[in-house]
Amino acid sequence: MSSPLDSYTASMDGLRLPDEAKSRMVEALREAEKSARPAAPAEVLTMPVRHPRRHVRRWARVAAGLALALALGGGATIAVAAGVLPNPADVLSDVFDGAPARTELLNEVGHPIGASATSNGVTVTAEAVVGDRSNYAVAYSIEFDDPAALEGLGLHDGGTLTYVGDAFLRVDGAMGGGGFARLYDADPGDNTLQLVQVMGVQTWNDAGIVGRTARFSMSKLEIFTDEGEIETLAAGDWNFKFEMNYVDTTVDLPDGQTTTWQGSDVTIDAVAVSSLGVTVDYTIDRQIGDLGPSGQMSDEALAEQAAVLGLPVIVTFADGTTFDATDANGSSVKRDDGTSTVSKATTYDRIVDAGDIVSVTVGDVEIPVSAA
Repeated sequence: MSSPLDSYTASMDGLRLPDEAKSRMVEALREAEKSARPAAPAEVLTMPVRHPRRHVRRWARVAAGLALALALGGGATIAVAAGVLPNPADVLSDVFDGAPARTELLNEVGHPIGASATSNGVTVTAEAVVGDRSNYAVAYSIEFDDPAALEGLGLHDGGTLTYVGDAFLRVDGAMGGGGFARLYDADPGDNTLQLVQVMGVQTWNDAGIVGRTARFSMSKLEIFTDEGEIETLAAGDWNFKFEMNYVDTTVDLPDGQTTTWQGSDVTIDAVAVSSLGVTVDYTIDRQIGDLGPSGQMSDEALAEQAAVLGLPVIVTFADGTTFDATDANGSSVKRDDGTSTVSKATTYDRIVDAGDIVSVTVGDVEIPVSAA
């Protein structure tokens, strides 16, 4: 079985680059592999940095958009993941386009330094990032050189806009996930919009997101008008990258409880909550059979799938409201003993203070956050 490094070497051989350049890149990867520990989460190293001047007024708007109460932290640090190898295309990007923008940690929030791109008179900048082991929220500012481009926008309550753009953020090592994006105008009197992306992803070996490289791309910024039409506010080419550095707000709850679901025994293997989302892992004494062709599942197949993946998960908050995570992004793996291991993860429909999460109910088992 070939190793990831073998794939890198083969990829380098197929590139039209000077032999010396290819050798340097492959050797750098070999050194990285020597220090990597695939069976364990990525090691996080911290280093002090100097505090550059920040745009206080701009950050105040970003903080309001995130609406996340974080306790004040100490000095500034940089988190770097050891033993994380990106794909060959990303290696080339980092060699020819430079390293990702570093992200300074202030007050437990990550602030990318210089993560910005300008195209056709519009500048997109990553202003802040917060998150946990598997979920993140990134706040961007979108500044227009021509303020007239934002005149006459049909703002909804809270200055929000119905966003239908194609802004995309890919995190190295993420296998997939889901989330939402919100576009709003914090100050209709200026020439800047704000965009917040909230995503939950899965990573190899559950190594997490912190310390990895995030790669942003966007070719157009569009909104859906009240008249039912799509309006393009900007079109161009925006690309940049930055380190995912923030204080992990994950709270791991007690596990090992047992319950039943549709007549099958269930063991709760792991439960974690944060300001952004919830993750639940469990083992169930049942397996999913052949579901048939994709997009053509019968009612029986859907019921069989729900009997494995449909274990109810409810998050309760301090104000009495709840979030139903039953239909979270889920996956199951069959085991030789006839059971299945299931992992379910999702982001909330809003960002909350981790201290306002009261409990997570899995099946009929309520797990209080205070027990963590």
